[in-house]
Amino acid sequence: MGKADLHTHTSFSDGMCSPDILFRKAKSRGITHIAITDHDTIHNISEEMELARQHNLEFITGCEVSAFQNGKDYHILALNFVSDNKNFIEHFENYEIERQRRAEIISKKFEKLGIKISMENILEQSGKSPIGRPHIARAVVKAGYAQDPKEVFSKYLYDNGPAYEAKSNLSVKKVVDLIHSAGGVAVLAHPAYFFSIDELEKVVADEIDGIEVNHPLHNDEMRKFYINFATNYNLLITGGSDFHGINDDEKNLGQSFIPSSYLEQIFDKTKKIRSRPIFKHIWSKLFSFF
Repeated sequence: MGKADLHTHTSFSDGMCSPDILFRKAKSRGITHIAITDHDTIHNISEEMELARQHNLEFITGCEVSAFQNGKDYHILALNFVSDNKNFIEHFENYEIERQRRAEIISKKFEKLGIKISMENILEQSGKSPIGRPHIARAVVKAGYAQDPKEVFSKYLYDNGPAYEAKSNLSVKKVVDLIHSAGGVAVLAHPAYFFSIDELEKVVADEIDGIEVNHPLHNDEMRKFYINFATNYNLLITGGSDFHGINDDEKNLGQSFIPSSYLEQIFDKTKKIRSRPIFKHIWSKLFSFF
């Protein structure tokens, strides 16, 4: 039985490592199956799939998709979807524009706080990746206003903090529907203590497929709670390191995972989603992704 890490990040979003380096590290820690779940981008999946094959790793398509409702950010993992789905591609192309708009608003909020960072400073940190809060935090650090990104988050960029701006107005339901339209499963990432029981049950009503149980933010008590929650609501159980290549991430890679046998349930759920009428005419093409 192998190890599956279904939550990792690379330099194509807010991670520090290239996919090649990530795969090398994952392989050295006993990972056999892996999903790269970069934030709101799927541009590099073909390259990642080929690299995974070269490293003899089983690759599952992934992305961490942003949602926002009731004043809170929700991170939804899309897993085992069809990467050339037109709806998915168009969503993320449009979302890159939305992320830049959000970064401009945040930079103006920092300016009002006496912290001057330009879009050029932010783009220097993000490169070709969709702009995220970590890139902005790094720009603030480089400009000399903080010791490290953690300080920036704790003082300014935490949810609803003085420089915070929500990055999405898509509800969980809309994101779930988008993921299903691409033939993938939708999983609530790292719920930890962030959501009430009522909010979790609302996500279930929004037709979420699974919940991330094994994650570095979850202690034994939380893992037990979410296993019971998943069982009660017939949800998939997933897990991953949320690796970014920063600070304590090295110890999490290879420690937060699910047994590869759990993937069968994910694949079975995917087959059910793809058996809907819209997918029947391309079933032979889709089947190759299992």
